[in-house]
Amino acid sequence: MNHIKNFINFTRTFLLLVGITIVVSAHASESNDEVELFKSAFSGKTAAVEALLTKGINPDIQDENGFTALIVAAQNGHTATVKTLLEKKAKPDLKNKGGTTALIVAAKNGHAPVVNLLLAHDAQIDLQTEDGISALLIASKEGHEEIVEILLKKDAQVDLYTKDNLTALMVAALEGHAAIVEQLLAKNAQIDLQAKDQTTALYMASQNGHTAIVEALLAKGAPLDLKAINETTPLYMATQGGYTAVVQALLAKGAKVDPRDKNNATPLTIAALHGHTDIVKALLEKGANVDLKAQNGFTPLILAAQSGHTAIIEALLAKGADIDLQNEDGVTPLMWAALHGHADAVKILLTKGARPGLESKSGKTALDIAKEPAIIELLKAAITE
Repeated sequence: MNHIKNFINFTRTFLLLVGITIVVSAHASESNDEVELFKSAFSGKTAAVEALLTKGINPDIQDENGFTALIVAAQNGHTATVKTLLEKKAKPDLKNKGGTTALIVAAKNGHAPVVNLLLAHDAQIDLQTEDGISALLIASKEGHEEIVEILLKKDAQVDLYTKDNLTALMVAALEGHAAIVEQLLAKNAQIDLQAKDQTTALYMASQNGHTAIVEALLAKGAPLDLKAINETTPLYMATQGGYTAVVQALLAKGAKVDPRDKNNATPLTIAALHGHTDIVKALLEKGANVDLKAQNGFTPLILAAQSGHTAIIEALLAKGADIDLQNEDGVTPLMWAALHGHADAVKILLTKGARPGLESKSGKTALDIAKEPAIIELLKAAITE
């Protein structure tokens, strides 16, 4: 989903902004000492920072983007420098123009000693950036288990959400951080919350194939069939990605087998299209409807034939798929297989009784649209029998 991509892109550029603040300060500040404070804090030159502060430089001076010496020291994990700034009464909760604090940037970069120092100096644990990103959420996204543990022990709010309604549990599930998911669940993180696009933590874990996280969420009773804004479910997304183990876990918990997306496609439709044979078999075992039509009348069998997925064709036919079911243009599975040059698929369909003489709405038969000589001969032989 776009909001997830936007969140990930934001975190990738997060530190770049901190890095360029030194350049900005060098041009924007009238005081060389203030510039040196930023540079020294950025580089972890603690003695130089202390000397400048002793001269009376304000520890909370901010550049034009709102960054402070404490923020840049925290970003780079300079624990001694952070300690000096805090002892000199630097305010721990000052924000830059995007709402980032020293605690948030330290949590993002995995600097546990800095996080502990800031909290010991009463940094507010649940402050959020303008996009709604908190220290716990960013640590969860980046996979910093130690920092997540520190923040949870200090009672960080588990279910704070971003502007796009993303929570710490969601981003941990999205990124595949199973241990952090367990940490958050142990603190009773809500498992049924939905982002702006109506996706859940289970949905995000399913779409990325994170089996252990899917199983952990299911064990806590995560809702199986909540649909995203595009009408897809966790089962649909796991199927699309080809994540057989996730599909099996969802089906074992009773996920609906035939949910339809906005194009009326089902998980079976998608599995047949992409050639996920094991998933097709798993869905069929749970009673998936073999002949449900998606947009334009495409069935799982038509899509399997179109792509030449012979094992799937056989599996669908074994479960009673209508071998001559036509789409809205009157095109049959045999026609699609012939058109796309899948000789083995054509052989199977003919052997199983597909009628080569059927015509599409444009009056064409499989023979009319076949291009490969071997397929043309197969069709001619079938017609003369």
